[in-house]
Amino acid sequence: MKKYNIFQNAMYVYSIANEFNKRYKYRLITSIVLKLLIPVFATFIPTVVVYLIINEYEISTFALIVGLIVMGYTIINYWNSCVSHTLFFDKAFIRTNAFFQILSHKAMETGYENIEFEENREKLMKAVGAIELNAVGVELLLQVFPIFITSVVGILLYSTYIVTINYTIILVLIGMTFMNIVLNVYARKYEKRTTGELNTYRTKLKYYQDEANKLSNAKDIKIYKLEKWFYQGIKLFTKKFSTTVMKQKFRYSLANFSDSVFAVIRNLIAYTILVSMVLDGIISVAEFTFMIGIVIGFAVWLNQLSSSYGRLKEASLRIDCFREYMALDDAINLDDGESVEPLLHQTLSIEFKNVSFTYPGSEKPTIRNLNLKINPGEKIALVGINGAGKTTLVKLLTGLYNPTQGEILINGIPIKLFSRYEYYQLFGVIFQDINILPFSIAMNISGKTEEDTDFGKVNRVIKEAGLAEKISSLDKKEHTNLTQVIDDAGIMLSGGENQKMMLARALYKDAPILVLDEPTAALDPLAEQSLYLKYNSLTKDKTSMFISHRLASTQFCTKIIYLEDGAILESGSHQELMKNKGQYFEMFEIQSQYYKENKKEESIDEIEAEII
Repeated sequence: MKKYNIFQNAMYVYSIANEFNKRYKYRLITSIVLKLLIPVFATFIPTVVVYLIINEYEISTFALIVGLIVMGYTIINYWNSCVSHTLFFDKAFIRTNAFFQILSHKAMETGYENIEFEENREKLMKAVGAIELNAVGVELLLQVFPIFITSVVGILLYSTYIVTINYTIILVLIGMTFMNIVLNVYARKYEKRTTGELNTYRTKLKYYQDEANKLSNAKDIKIYKLEKWFYQGIKLFTKKFSTTVMKQKFRYSLANFSDSVFAVIRNLIAYTILVSMVLDGIISVAEFTFMIGIVIGFAVWLNQLSSSYGRLKEASLRIDCFREYMALDDAINLDDGESVEPLLHQTLSIEFKNVSFTYPGSEKPTIRNLNLKINPGEKIALVGINGAGKTTLVKLLTGLYNPTQGEILINGIPIKLFSRYEYYQLFGVIFQDINILPFSIAMNISGKTEEDTDFGKVNRVIKEAGLAEKISSLDKKEHTNLTQVIDDAGIMLSGGENQKMMLARALYKDAPILVLDEPTAALDPLAEQSLYLKYNSLTKDKTSMFISHRLASTQFCTKIIYLEDGAILESGSHQELMKNKGQYFEMFEIQSQYYKENKKEESIDEIEAEII
């Protein structure tokens, strides 16, 4: 991970803040100026009072002068309070809007591999750690950096005056502050060492919390009494997380405690020196009053500088993580590339040339030197045991994964030449994992707002997917919201109905390549048979790839590819593979035997029923 110093990270954060809120920098500068003026006024007031008393000014003059100074001090304080109040909300909005927005955009736009694989998922969680709270990372820097700058300027102004009186005071104050800085460095090093551990606990805790609150898990949690398991997991990682945080904070508290001790010592030394100067006639009582204020102010500036520098280093560690994820190679082409527009209205060919793919951390490739040519309009079935590489092959074809070796071509064009998000237009895909969004059925199908949705097309694909009867029974029809996340009146579809809706989504997109990954897994036999009968019409004028464990469905396909250990073991039509009596034949016979046994059992049940 590239390391940045606090000034580089400050420039980075403030550049984004300025883009989000153009007025922010003016409020910030105003705040810094006011924070410099306030302590000067606070020091100046008692000095003027002492001076006026010693020189026996009339009470009216005394009241006028002091009143004007106090009024000015009050106005500045009020102005500072107003600006600080506005800045407080500015900082929160910058973090929660600007930084969350750019991180979300990166996470959604970047290559799928940067989301799915563990190493980059950890980087994402660390990046989230820089913006999830107002006392860490980005907002911590926004809070503390102005204090740091104000402290530097204040120290320069005050030290210039103190040096003209007695430089020993400066040396004492700086020496003790340096010791405080050393303790802060110790605390930061410990925090850095435990950042990875803390992120692991955060990730696991979030997993337990998210899964415990998922509606889809509620049935299993109730039936199998998993509440205790979730509670123990949340309790365990909450404890580990909070314990690690407390250990980090304890080391910072040592630095804070040492500063309190040093404050007593340095004030005692400063007072002794100044009192001696008054007794020796070197300075007047009024000057003594002013000098005491300056020395105390200088000590405050030093303390703020030390404290703010430590907190800036703390914030900078998190911002480094944020910037690391933002700088992550997207691993896909997001720029302009080959136009997909001419391909959207024709039947396409697909070719895998010497394609291999190995998952990160794995020594064994999942796809091994695979060569496959799919002609325009062909209907391909991918079959094989679990782990054979079928879904991985689909993810490679659809551009979610990049091949470790080799290349994939669409109509003879290497897919790496396409802008990846344009390339996605070529595919209508139904994956095994079904994702239902808490919007209307129509929006779930179209992937658009209701204003941009073609409802005629929605109703057509609902009918083609076999969902028309269910939708027509609903009061709001296709406008019915799903789940109760947003709409309390939302409904839950069954597993089979959800799968039909995903098919409708793929049909609505009307892409030239249709990919179905276990499209009938949650369907009943009658619905499955209905889908198979429609398969030819649904894939008309499209190149299609179909994954299924139920080999009865493969007979509808032009060609069957049998995968084993990431390589093509057999290829051909259903009739050809059955004649070859290879692995496909054996798998088909096993499955057909199962159906025969079921049928036999049903016949026995019928005979017994007749006897009874």
